[in-house]
Amino acid sequence: MAGPERTRRRRPSGPPVGGWGFGAAGIPGGAWAGLSAILMVVAIVLLATDYTGYGALLVVLAFAAAVNLVP
Repeated sequence: MAGPERTRRRRPSGPPVGGWGFGAAGIPGGAWAGLSAILMVVAIVLLATDYTGYGALLVVLAFAAAVNLVP
């Protein structure tokens, strides 16, 4: 008494067999270094002009981008 929906095969869920096509590992190290440098320069400018909250946030983001450079 199984209906057609009970006999249908389910697709496997999860990432593709070859891995994800794009992610932190897919971006070259030069792009991460450039991004962290740009963020740090903007953070220094903001901190120099007394925007402490946004400046501190950009420092944290610069360090987060630089983490991707660690092997």
